[in-house]
Amino acid sequence: MCYDNRTIKHLVYASLLLSVCFVGCKSSDPPENTNTKNDRKVSEKKDSSLTHDGTKKYIYLTFDDGPQPGTMNCFHIARDLGVKATFFMIGAQIDTKNLEKRVDSIRNSYPQILLCNHSFTHGNFNRYKSYYGNADSAVRDVDKAQLNMKLPLKIFRTPANNSWNINGRIKCPELTKQLCTLLGNAGYEVAGWDVEWNFKQRGGYTPIESADSILKNIETMVNHSNKNFIANHIVILTHDRMFEKPQYADSLKKVITALQKDNRVVFETMDNYPGIKHK
Repeated sequence: MCYDNRTIKHLVYASLLLSVCFVGCKSSDPPENTNTKNDRKVSEKKDSSLTHDGTKKYIYLTFDDGPQPGTMNCFHIARDLGVKATFFMIGAQIDTKNLEKRVDSIRNSYPQILLCNHSFTHGNFNRYKSYYGNADSAVRDVDKAQLNMKLPLKIFRTPANNSWNINGRIKCPELTKQLCTLLGNAGYEVAGWDVEWNFKQRGGYTPIESADSILKNIETMVNHSNKNFIANHIVILTHDRMFEKPQYADSLKKVITALQKDNRVVFETMDNYPGIKHK
């Protein structure tokens, strides 16, 4: 079959277009985004759950109420000292692109750093009686935070109340019991604390206990593990804003460094707390 010159040119052009399309199609798969990578890391970790050593004392260092001034100090201290930590954050506070980037950095640092749910509105913006009094609404608030912060695990801490519901075992004040029950039914684990590093609001949210004082409180829990929600597992509650100023950030470093010297102590994230399900 013979073709004139114009037809031959059209055939060559069509062939080139098909080649470009073929090459483009081969490389058109979208890059894996950071959230997908984080979900995959959680899934991989789920398949190899932690076996706890009965001779060790597990420390769960947790920071509440972020993001706020002091959050990145806490983040970098944990990263630099090589310890695991958990951040319970408030969805409504992530209201700028800069804060979104900071939260992304924390979320994407798993498995060393774990991001968890501390509600969307922090108890209807600190109106705790009405918040817990309408448990169905509170569940929706928790779900909203879970979705907005793109959290891969359903681990929650009740605002302003020390409440537990781990694997169906509930220990909480009457105020939060209905919410804890509903959240457990919805697949959440509710994590409280064993030791609180308190702060005062006057003077810019500064720690009440010194580093030495809080270390003594932690040591008491380490040596008398029957006082904890689960023996040999000590959850420490702190707040990001306590460590905004350099001198208090140094106190946090001092506490972590002292605990690291105890060969019984292992730092872990809350997803490795006994009974918490990876789902």
